[in-house]
Amino acid sequence: ATDEGGWATDGGRVLTVVALVLTTAVLGVVNPLLIQRVFDDGLFPEGASGPDVEVVVSLCIAMLAVTLVSGVAGVWQTIVTNRLGQSVLRDLRNDLYGHLQGLSLSFYASARTGDLQSRITNDVGGVQTAVTSTLSSILSNTVTFISAVVAMLLLSVPLTVLALFTVP
Repeated sequence: ATDEGGWATDGGRVLTVVALVLTTAVLGVVNPLLIQRVFDDGLFPEGASGPDVEVVVSLCIAMLAVTLVSGVAGVWQTIVTNRLGQSVLRDLRNDLYGHLQGLSLSFYASARTGDLQSRITNDVGGVQTAVTSTLSSILSNTVTFISAVVAMLLLSVPLTVLALFTVP
């Protein structure tokens, strides 16, 4: 289904959210790697008598750019995820309304109105929460963990093994 703007389908939004989660996770581990370069190449370069200020400044600008891009991607991810959740919620409510219209009068005679309303409100809200928060959080946390372990391995294998050994 497309929204009023017609800018994307739900499938396109899901792919966009996945791409943004991957982007923010990867960008989240770039700065620690750049900090290593600041120390190794900028502040304490091999064979130099002092710090290389140009390298430090350029790496700091790169870290600032990574932070800005990561922030913009995070905001965009939130917007797309919320639009996806609203679209799923709208479709679910429309389908549910159509189903309720097709039920017999005997169903409504035996069912309590408050129970029906409570079920509709709570269950549909729960689905929206699952779509907008839970799924993207699980994907984001998984990708962030994997990319953090990769970055840790790049920085120091023995420390990574020690750190992962202490994780329950």
